[in-house]
Amino acid sequence: MTAALDLSRASVRLQQGFAYWLDTADGGRPPPRAAIDPADFKRLLPFVVLIEVRRDPLDFVERVTGEVVLDHSERNSMNRPWRTYPGRGPGSAIWTHFETVVRTAAPLFQAVPYVGPKQDLVTVECVTCPLSEDGERVDRTLSFVDYIPRRDPAD
Repeated sequence: MTAALDLSRASVRLQQGFAYWLDTADGGRPPPRAAIDPADFKRLLPFVVLIEVRRDPLDFVERVTGEVVLDHSERNSMNRPWRTYPGRGPGSAIWTHFETVVRTAAPLFQAVPYVGPKQDLVTVECVTCPLSEDGERVDRTLSFVDYIPRRDPAD
């Protein structure tokens, strides 16, 4: 079920990505992966993460990670179950974020402190949107990610 998100303070990239997802959602239900056409949001692709949801036990596997996201990460985590990835397993903030999207079948916005190789960044913003082949059970997520730079005190 589609929940209203207040993205008025989120980056324009996140607002555009979420608007695209909303346009593909079927009557408030998560759209299937086939409804998502990357050509429709080409300029956002470097900021996208597509995740496969595994069950029994719950796990997440990044299948597509945009080059900006990769560049801002400590290392490439594509095709690696999060349960085996330090800092991403059950109980971590990122796991809880994705678990909530899977449990509620609703999009979720999160802004967290940036931790990574780029010293000029302070915050990571993410809107994660559910995808579902049957419109109910979430089997993938589509995230739009953006990085907020540290502000110069002179600004």
